[in-house]
Amino acid sequence: MNRPVVVSDSGPLIALAGCGQLELLVAVFDVLHVPQKVLDETTADRSRPGAVDIAAFVQNRAQVHADRDDAVYAAAVGHLDEGEAQALSLAHALSCGVLMDERRGRQTATRQGVPLFGVLGVLLQAKRIGKLERVAPALERMQANGYRISQALIDQALRLAGETR
Repeated sequence: MNRPVVVSDSGPLIALAGCGQLELLVAVFDVLHVPQKVLDETTADRSRPGAVDIAAFVQNRAQVHADRDDAVYAAAVGHLDEGEAQALSLAHALSCGVLMDERRGRQTATRQGVPLFGVLGVLLQAKRIGKLERVAPALERMQANGYRISQALIDQALRLAGETR
């Protein structure tokens, strides 16, 4: 199976750290790239839940890239946060996909033709390849940690996982 190469935004790292599933990224993606800004956003406050886990994971399992200041970044930073703009810029530079959950960022990636992945897709793929037994417990932990996912998306993910309630 060819696994995709992806640049990660902050949200999916935070969500997966919050449910103890960062290692799924290594199972699902061939290479994980992280912009420095995304690393800073997720690890600057080490007292924040998951920050230490993200720092260790990224150090051992991802490639960190210096912040960019190109046309893609300049166009995106006007309507997206810094991490999302950096992730899109890097994805363009590397000709790879982006792992992003925030709606505006996903819309921008789609408009730009950047292959798009989300945390729910990571969970579903991990289950398909036998790296995750059930999706529901991870989703429940994400929600308990304050990660916002619409009920419609949760219901759809559980249906696709064969875990309907």
